[in-house]
Amino acid sequence: MNEISISSDYLSFEIDEELFGVNLKNLNQIIESPELTKVPKSSDLLEGIIYHNNELLPIVNFQRWLNLDADAKGERANILVLELQTEEGSIEVGLMVDKVLEVVPFDEKTIEKVPQVGDHNTNYIRGIARYLERFIMLIDVDNLFTENELSSIKESRGSKVDNTLEELTKKESLVNIYLTFSLGKEKLAVDANKVVEILDVPLITPIPGSDELLAGVINIRGSILPVVDARLKFNIDITDSNKNITTVMVVDVNVNGEEMSVGAIVDSVTDIIEIADDDINSAVSLDLPFDPTYLKGVAKVKDNFIQLMNSDKVFELKSIEK
Repeated sequence: MNEISISSDYLSFEIDEELFGVNLKNLNQIIESPELTKVPKSSDLLEGIIYHNNELLPIVNFQRWLNLDADAKGERANILVLELQTEEGSIEVGLMVDKVLEVVPFDEKTIEKVPQVGDHNTNYIRGIARYLERFIMLIDVDNLFTENELSSIKESRGSKVDNTLEELTKKESLVNIYLTFSLGKEKLAVDANKVVEILDVPLITPIPGSDELLAGVINIRGSILPVVDARLKFNIDITDSNKNITTVMVVDVNVNGEEMSVGAIVDSVTDIIEIADDDINSAVSLDLPFDPTYLKGVAKVKDNFIQLMNSDKVFELKSIEK
């Protein structure tokens, strides 16, 4: 099989006009910045806490942590909820950022290591890459904080606050993250937490006698990955203009009770969007050219209707069972 270009997807964002990126695997959610509750006698690292998913979530002032211009007045409009892996298990931390941009795939070969200069710690930098004619700093979330900083963060999760949990809950504005993609003229989206990576695949090996929806398999780092032509699932015509598409979106799915990764041929991956659960409407009553259970629902985003894919249902094929 031909060599495959391996890329990782990063969410790009800005702080004081500086560009940063975090791997989607470490990103749980994006929430709008609510009013924070200050924690008395806490570390300068902490801006405050909020009540999120029935737990206290510590919020880190990333600008202060990076020693950027203390007088700069950024918007701090969003909080990235990141999952950090520690020796004691995983914890969630909120990172205040000015502006969330888009999901960007970076080929591993294009990410350059940051040289160690003096005693300055650069372990938290995964690498640097070119993006929009600028440099973007890719953050290694698991190496972001020192042991002392992690201790301060963990202590804040058990802090007593003046506001009641009920009051904090009312202030929370929660949204879910979706990755949008196109199939012909159709615009769809999938839960970003299920997306593993985006691949540019030059060759897919067909399997004789398999389900017609199964395009074949590809070799990913020594593992065989089944690839489904998502266009056929949604009754999109295969024409001369799109028959040679090589974009494969790898997603984690539950197929008949078994967790596995599956590749989906799509025309293009376009953007990242935020959709609140309250904004999702049922698709059951819609007149669709495919099984309506393939959708979790539909949502209106900037005057456009986006169909939210139910990936577990779409990839429910006997041909891709292990």
